[in-house]
Amino acid sequence: MKKETTYDRNFDTLLLDSISMLFYSLDIEQNFDFRQTIARSSMLNSILLLELSANICIESLELEGTIFKEIDRLPTLGKFDFYLRSKFRDKKLSRGVIEVEKVKELKRLRDGYVHMKPHKLEWEIEGDSGMAELAKTSILDIPKNPSGWDWSSAIITMAAVHEFLRYFFKDLCKYSAKKVGSFLFSDAKVPGNGDYPMPLFWRATKKELLDMGIDLGYMRLAWA
Repeated sequence: MKKETTYDRNFDTLLLDSISMLFYSLDIEQNFDFRQTIARSSMLNSILLLELSANICIESLELEGTIFKEIDRLPTLGKFDFYLRSKFRDKKLSRGVIEVEKVKELKRLRDGYVHMKPHKLEWEIEGDSGMAELAKTSILDIPKNPSGWDWSSAIITMAAVHEFLRYFFKDLCKYSAKKVGSFLFSDAKVPGNGDYPMPLFWRATKKELLDMGIDLGYMRLAWA
């Protein structure tokens, strides 16, 4: 019997889950509270794609064990920056560009979710009901309080994540869509080289995502 070892990095799992849950959150036939729950799940899966992508980049450098442990402690943007500086002369992650600033906001939203603290709400009461306005992030305009995350927040989050990954891999690294796929979907011990198991999407899904401003064209996927 032939044996083979592969390495499942789960980028495809996070990607497919984020998209599936986004579409579920758009289904007006679903219960409103359930749609909110699914939207939050889509957002978190999208944000985790950033962290996983950064880890894959570092993994591809094949660093010596002690150095790897030190670099692995860096924040997500720090890992992307380290990869750029290691692979290319005079390249670094510019902190002022919009794609990076959006990721910073997503990181703060993620941290606020993981390390939950009270969110102060100012209520306007009228009769037996009331309304409170939620504070929002300055660029993405997403509520800082996770209870306010909905389908529109999930769309904005997914678009920002893939805008950054496109900026990083296409604009900065100058990688082809196939090369990007060989990083993110690789099941080899060292990602970034050769063929890879390519996820299959429906072309209708591609169109619906593009209509929402979400472009996955920076990585090579199979469309049926």
